[in-house]
Amino acid sequence: MLLGQASGLRYSDPDNLALRVGTAILGRGFTGRLMGTVRDKEGLTYNIAASMADDSIADGVWEVSASFAPALLSKGVESTRREIAKWWKDGVTEQELTVRKQGVIGTYLVGLSTTAGLAETILVDVQRGFDLSWLDGYPKAVKALTREQVNTAIKTHINPSAMVLVEAGSVPAAAK
Repeated sequence: MLLGQASGLRYSDPDNLALRVGTAILGRGFTGRLMGTVRDKEGLTYNIAASMADDSIADGVWEVSASFAPALLSKGVESTRREIAKWWKDGVTEQELTVRKQGVIGTYLVGLSTTAGLAETILVDVQRGFDLSWLDGYPKAVKALTREQVNTAIKTHINPSAMVLVEAGSVPAAAK
């Protein structure tokens, strides 16, 4: 299942970084809210994540992707929508933001630790319109993000009631 919308943002737009970090709080890895609720508490999936993509040279997308057993699809979609709505309504906490900023910066720095990682980062940064100073500027920009910036970006660019849902695979309704 994919649930999402156009973000209306390019990577270089001012709100993009704040929305990316907020999105990571919702659904990146085992510490994301979606994994903690939809997987760990409710046992509906082994795989769920929120992300932003395709925004280097054009307005990108914001999406949640998940895999559910056919019998759990409806419950999974309902749970996912509920968690997105809660994230959108209440925003992120200061503690979530502090922890996630450290993780984002750490992951970025580890990615620069190899020649290939450094080369790829430089290439992508140049494609996105940044100069080489962004290599050092990115961690500083992440560290400087405030809770207000993240929550404003979420409210401004995400609309849970306007999201498009795509279901594929052994969808129960399709079998009828």
